[in-house]
Amino acid sequence: RAGCAMDWQVLTRELSLYLESQVRVGLFGSGVGLSLVLGFGVAYACYYLSSIAKKPQLVASNDRFCRFLEEYCPVVTETYYPTIWCWEGRVQTLLRPFITSRPQVQYRNELIKTADGGQISLDWFDNNDSLYYPDASTRPTVLLLPGLTGTSKESYILHMIHQSETLGYRCVVFNNRGIAGEDLLTPRTYCAANTEDLEAVIHHVHSLHPSAPFMAAGVSMGG
Repeated sequence: RAGCAMDWQVLTRELSLYLESQVRVGLFGSGVGLSLVLGFGVAYACYYLSSIAKKPQLVASNDRFCRFLEEYCPVVTETYYPTIWCWEGRVQTLLRPFITSRPQVQYRNELIKTADGGQISLDWFDNNDSLYYPDASTRPTVLLLPGLTGTSKESYILHMIHQSETLGYRCVVFNNRGIAGEDLLTPRTYCAANTEDLEAVIHHVHSLHPSAPFMAAGVSMGG
């Protein structure tokens, strides 16, 4: 029993000396600390690649539409790798106002009237310097639909325009009635379930450039 007490005292003293040396050296300066960091990093990388980075899951009423998307939108077949240090959607939403970049875009504003006396603000990026489509009459037009309360000044819209600019496209941003600092002239505001304003915008834009390919892209509510 005396031998066991002696061994316990020796073990306790050695453990105390080891812990003191680790505190002096620092966690990252010790072999154990480095092993913990490397182990955590490997575990996180494995979890990220196996559970976070995934291909989109297409849900459609028939296989024909899925094949159409895979053929004409090949990005839906690629694996999506979110920001490795911030991959969770709710955290991204909270951090977006604080960590963002805003490309400079010069707009041309246009106000159009609706049948019920309202007005809609359209912000155009004409891309007159387009190298791929110098002819404005046939330059592809992309109608951008922001999310809830979103306008043409949102960072994601600015980045979409920046990408479209590199492809040579013309963009027009649909600001819903009463948004983007415009006066709300009717008791009725915008609603995602009511597409009359969007229909009016589509007819207006198409009438201005009837020979140009016409596309639309939306974010969140706009999608």
